[in-house]
Amino acid sequence: MGAASVRWGRVVLGGFLAELILVVFVIPIRALGGPESAVTVVAVAGSFFVFVPVAWWLFRSVGSPVLHGALMGVAAAAMYTVLALVGQYFAPDAQPIPFIYYVAHVLKVAGGAAGGWFALRRAVA
Repeated sequence: MGAASVRWGRVVLGGFLAELILVVFVIPIRALGGPESAVTVVAVAGSFFVFVPVAWWLFRSVGSPVLHGALMGVAAAAMYTVLALVGQYFAPDAQPIPFIYYVAHVLKVAGGAAGGWFALRRAVA
């Protein structure tokens, strides 16, 4: 599969949509004064579990859905990293990104690939 056959619009849309869903789950925890550990658990676990259905939904009709799902996770991790770096530029005294969030980025790629695998299994059946 060449680079031209990757559906980059869907990849970026999927990464953005999955990140947006994660934010929607985290905002109420923060708004209600939940502990940072709860935010971390939701963000890290959600990094896998939110990406699975989004990847399945977006890539069930494309070739190489597993690759597309993994790329969706990479795109989301890149978006998050860029936003974090920009945030540190405007707030130099901000806390560094915790290591567990890098683990979450790996889980995004795994969740996207798993969703693509489910899409592939559905297409084969």
